[in-house]
Parts: sequence; C-alpha cells; structure tokens
Amino acid sequence: MPKRPNTIALRLGLGAVLGSLAQLSALGLLAVSAYLISRAWEQPPILYLMVAITSVRAFGIGRGVLRYAERLVSHDAAFRGLERLRVAVWRKLVRLAPAGLPVWRSGDLQARLVDDVDGTGDRWLRGALPLAAAVITAAAAVVIQAAILPAAGAILAAALLAAALAGPALASWSARYALRATAAERGDLTENVRACLHGREELVAAGTDAVALERALAGDERLRRAHARIAWSAGLGQAAGLLAMAAAVTGALWTGIPAVAAGTLDGVLLACLALVPLAAFEPVLALPAAAQQTAAAKESGRRLVEITRESEPRPDPDEPMDFEPNPLGGPPFIEIKRLSVTWPGADRPALEGFDLKIQPGERVAVMGPSGSGKSTLAAALMGFLPYEGSLRFGGVELAEYDGDDVRRTVGLCSQDAHVFDTTLAENLRLARTSATDDELVRALRWAGLRDWFDGLELGLQTPLGEHGRAVSGGERGRIALARCLLADREVLVLDEFDAHLDAATAERVLRTAAAALEGKTAVIITHRPLPDGVVDRTVHLRPPVPAPRDAPLSSLLDLAQRG
Repeated sequence: MPKRPNTIALRLGLGAVLGSLAQLSALGLLAVSAYLISRAWEQPPILYLMVAITSVRAFGIGRGVLRYAERLVSHDAAFRGLERLRVAVWRKLVRLAPAGLPVWRSGDLQARLVDDVDGTGDRWLRGALPLAAAVITAAAAVVIQAAILPAAGAILAAALLAAALAGPALASWSARYALRATAAERGDLTENVRACLHGREELVAAGTDAVALERALAGDERLRRAHARIAWSAGLGQAAGLLAMAAAVTGALWTGIPAVAAGTLDGVLLACLALVPLAAFEPVLALPAAAQQTAAAKESGRRLVEITRESEPRPDPDEPMDFEPNPLGGPPFIEIKRLSVTWPGADRPALEGFDLKIQPGERVAVMGPSGSGKSTLAAALMGFLPYEGSLRFGGVELAEYDGDDVRRTVGLCSQDAHVFDTTLAENLRLARTSATDDELVRALRWAGLRDWFDGLELGLQTPLGEHGRAVSGGERGRIALARCLLADREVLVLDEFDAHLDAATAERVLRTAAAALEGKTAVIITHRPLPDGVVDRTVHLRPPVPAPRDAPLSSLLDLAQRG
C-alpha cells in the first residue's frame, strides 16, 4: 500500500516557497525602483523605462499577493498540526487519568495542553519558515550585488553571514535561562491564578486570600521579568543585524563611488548597490526572534514529551482481544477473585483480596467506610488501573481488552464528575452528542430532577456556571447521573452519586432511575444502606490490613520509656 503524503509537510514546504518568493519580490521591487528613479533622472524616452515600470508594478503586486498566500498556507498547515498534536496530548492524558495525572498540577497540565501546544507551532511559523526565506533572499541579493560590482557582493555576503550568525547567537545566549524558565513560570502562574479563582470563598473564609493573591502576583512578576529578558535579548540580536546592515550599505558605497568615478560602473546602478542590502537584511533581521521562538518551541516540546513518555497506569495489551464479553447481547457476567489494586506511587494496595460475582442485569450495592477501596474498585472496573488477581468480563480477563473498548461498555458516574461552564443541554450531550431534547429531559427525570427542571425558566439552555456553581452539590451529582444514564452503557458504576443527598432523596432517585437501569448491570457504590427493592444485594468492603513493619530501634526505645 503506497504511503500517504504528509499534507502538513507539503503545506509547510509550499509556505516556505511562497514566503521566499514574497521576499524576492521585495528585493526585486527595491532594486528595480532604485534603477528606475536613477534612470528617469537622465530623462530618456519613456519607452526605455517601460520594462522597469512594469517590473515595479509586478513586484509590488506580487509581494502583497505572495505574502497573503504564504500566511494563508503556512497558518493552515500550522493549525492542522496543532490540531493533531493537541488531540494526541489529550488522548494521552485520558489514558493517564485518573491515576497518572496527580504527577502534575492541574494548572501546569492546562499550560501544557494550551500554551505549550501552541508554542510548538511557532517552531515552524516563526522559526523554520523565516530561516528559509532569509537564506534564499540573502543568496539572491549577493548574486545581484556581485553581478553589479563583485567587491560590493563580497562585502554584502560577509555582512549577511555575520548578521545571520551573530544576531541569533546573541539573542539565544542571553535569553537561554529566561526561555527555560518561561514555560515553568507560566504553568506556576496558571496554577496560582486557578487556585485564587476556584477557591476564592475558602481562601477568604480562612483569611489566606491575601497570601494566595501575593503568590500569584509574585509569579506574574517573575514571568514578566523573564519576558523582559527575552525582549532585551531579541533587541540585542536586532542591533547586531542593524550594525551589519549599516556596514553592508557603507561598504557598497565605499566600493561603488570609486568605481563610478573610474568609469567601471554605470552611475545609474549606484543606487541599486546602496538599496539592495536593505531588502536583503529584511528577513535576516527576523532571525534573532526566530532563534528565540525555536528555543521556546523546543522547551514546549520537551514538556509535551514528558507527558507522552509517562507510563500509563494500565497499559493496553499489544494485541488486545475483541471486546465481546456477551455474544448474546446485553451486559456481561462479571467475576472477581482475590482482586488487589494498588494506586501508582502507593506503598500498599487500596483494595486487597476482594471477591464478587455479578450476574447480567444485577444491581449490587457496595458499601464500606472511607479507605476501604470503593472508588478503587470503580477505577478497576473502568480499566483505569492494573490489578492482581482476577477480574473477568464474560470469562475473559479485563487486562486482555483495550481500555477504550471497556469504557464503551462500562459507564462511570463519579462523585466528583465535572460540570462545565456551559448550558445544561451541552453538559448532558457530552454523553451522547446526537441526543434529542426529549431524550435529555427524560434522562433528567430518570435522575430525579423533574421538579428542579420544571422550575427552570430557560430549561435546557440554563447556564450551569463555572464548575456548576449555579446548582447545588446534590443537583450537580444528579446531573452527572443523568449524563451517565444518557450514555446508555451496559454496565453502570455509580460511585457515591448520593454523597450530597439525604437518604430519602437518594432512595427516590434510585427508584426513579429503575426504568433506565432495567436490563443493565449496576454497581452502586454508596456510604449508606440501601433499602430492598432498590438493589438486589449488598456487598461490604473492609479496609485492607496494612502489612506489619519493623519498627526502628529509636521508636522501640521511645515506646519503652513512655510505657
């Protein structure tokens, strides 16, 4: 099968060609304009100037058209690449959730997903493409200058080489520490601002709002100083380029004027010698900023590579089995034997030696005190965590299946399910984008929100606010339950959805949701007993017993003295 061409690379290549042609048009415009003005001063017949006049028009129009086309093509390629990269990073984060994400703070993750992904696009738009245009334009300018006067061409080549090497080197050298610190400081600032905004009520109540605000302002000041250092460095590189350009113009006049006086150079071409370096240095002067953008993009790429290289808590098998736990359709038979699950970084299992068999369509309540492993069991059933022992769906170990296939059959309603800052309808359609309004309303009634929904003036278009601040904790949990029911999975894991509900409301919600749970397997994790008729049976979890450890001698002596 022939390999498909990389359309993004082709578009970037086309953008580089168009950008180079735009710069060459600028070079031709300045050179021909200088010749036209000088030649017109001699007042020749107008026909002698028609070629130059037409060329000026062509170069002037071509410069604008080519520049617009280059921006259109190159930005289109960059946005396509950013789309692929952002989706790839997002999918990796999904594979790491929830056990693998605590390695990073939420603000830092947000900075990586947004700022660092955007920063990688600058490596091409403001790094590679300007470099290609500068090289091609500089080479053409040297050829033109050498054709007019070889000595001036040599001076221009030396000045361009010095500017192309010294400017980016100075900019990168003086800003290397600032560039390295910027990405980390940006993540810290995002985290501090997020903490101030999301926890503002708690901070004010505890009297620590001033401390949190001062921390955010200090981070902003550090980021500002880093950006100022980068801007100062870019100016230093720009100054080196301007000095080289002044040297090239001076050298052209220094060699050109004696040549005109000696009669070896037509005086009309002297203006071309002086103005060609100006056009040649236009793309070269952008190289210091391009070098900095490239360095910043590399740092952003390094931070993204840290995510992609992070090992998944529960890696998928190399050759996963086709997920068909129940060939007859409907929910599968679930069999759990001696199940032990340990969270990444923990020194002992959160769930140990657990046994359970769940028949298709059975509703089982799982109870236990905090720390007994209820949420760990939910994460294991969702395929988020590795396990020891046996966890079989339809007689096949869950570890043999692809995690995404598992989650297409098993749905989770978590006690901390996120509610987005958008409308009620959009929050529900996260489960099924094709759901109609009638299906959304039915899901809300299944979740026991009929009276609440009937009292909404805007109905499904009601905004829920940031993190669902417009609704109570109980309503937020039932909205998450409605979203889970709307997804229509064969197996539903309800992880303490009733954490903010009283016992009577929780029982009423489960009885209301019985129609949606009909024919499905439901594992209902709760902290309170559920009455008969709501679940088929109840299973109790006990916290795992920590393994005994050898106490240090100092601790034994201390205990002896206290005894």
